[in-house]
Amino acid sequence: MIAKKTRLALATALVTAVAGLSQAQAADIIPVIFDAPGTGYYDPTPVAPVGGNPGTTRGEQRRIVAQYAAALWGSVLQSDVPIFIGARFTPLGANVLGSAGATNVFANFPGAQVAGVWYHSALADSLAGVDLNPGYIDINSNFSTDFNFYFGLDGNTPAGQVNFLDVVMHEFSH
Repeated sequence: MIAKKTRLALATALVTAVAGLSQAQAADIIPVIFDAPGTGYYDPTPVAPVGGNPGTTRGEQRRIVAQYAAALWGSVLQSDVPIFIGARFTPLGANVLGSAGATNVFANFPGAQVAGVWYHSALADSLAGVDLNPGYIDINSNFSTDFNFYFGLDGNTPAGQVNFLDVVMHEFSH
């Protein structure tokens, strides 16, 4: 229940924050998977569907969660320019669930609201109305191979597991 309330509060805050920034449409957020075949988002380990996630392999369930998170973010963000988010599973170190950040920053581009201010690439693209760095991702995200993630979409995370949707929502926000 807390996870659902947290997502709702986050979505409400984002809608309020971006209201009036532009007349752009809902954002198209596209996860770009960088895992090698047989690993991470392509892990072929058989699993049973869980918590509204119909995937039958660990990799498929991970991809479904990433697409779900992208759709949630896309429904509250506004941009006429697609946002590309690189995603992969990798060892990240003790107690690190995920990491992410912008891949580029831009200043003084057509559409910049304030001269001399650096904007991360997804925001700069949205303000400019074009992809300022075509062919490249806007955000790079990494997810730990060392945690027992829950891949359900229902917020009913069992004890001893970490809700992967919450982690992806957090990292994609970068």
